[in-house]
Amino acid sequence: MNSCSNCGRELGSQAKFCGACGTPVGEPQDEPVAVEPVSPRPKQTVPKPTAAVVVAAAVVAVAAAGVTTFALTRNTDSTQPDTAQVDITQPSATAPVTVLTTATQPPTSTEITTTETTPSLQVTEADLRRQTTQDSTVAESLVGQWVPQLSSKQPGLVVGGTTYDYPAIMADFQSLRSRFPEAIMVNSSDFKTFSRKGFWVTLEAKVFPDADAANAWCDEQNFAREDCHASRLTHSGGPAGNSKGR
Repeated sequence: MNSCSNCGRELGSQAKFCGACGTPVGEPQDEPVAVEPVSPRPKQTVPKPTAAVVVAAAVVAVAAAGVTTFALTRNTDSTQPDTAQVDITQPSATAPVTVLTTATQPPTSTEITTTETTPSLQVTEADLRRQTTQDSTVAESLVGQWVPQLSSKQPGLVVGGTTYDYPAIMADFQSLRSRFPEAIMVNSSDFKTFSRKGFWVTLEAKVFPDADAANAWCDEQNFAREDCHASRLTHSGGPAGNSKGR
């Protein structure tokens, strides 16, 4: 007779299972496996973080917080237009400001001296004689040649309502010289050409081949007939043949 290998109860010869514990008959039971006791693992000691590690972790945490805040801010303001912000630092009200200034001197004025064209009322005969002396070299170079005579004035002469004196004679000469820069002054007493002495004569120092050519020049300059005519300076002979009217 068989017995249950599990509980030891006697079983019939045809029994397939143990009626007490239900163990199949004929199937050997696994022998219990001896398990060696496992010794507990030694506890690992976690090293304390150093100061450098703590600081690094703090920096990482702050950076992460900043990124998160920036992302939230960008998401919040995404519906608003971007605005450039400029920080303007105002100077401290109590800070003194020193301003350096350079005194600028006014430009030095340049005095320009001009020759007075209007004769002074103090013009005398000596001034007219001084003018003829200055022009004497040119006058001598014209002796024996035909030139235009532009004016002939003497103190006390009345022409066109003007009574000429020394200042008026000088003014007349300077007016003609402003138009004709080659004009010179001579005194009729210094040449045989003129019949009347003591006249201050203005000549254009432009030489012409004959009297007619000199008179033609007077026409071209629109002089009145009595104001301009051909004249030839000479130290010999007399007035005859040395002047020709227009």
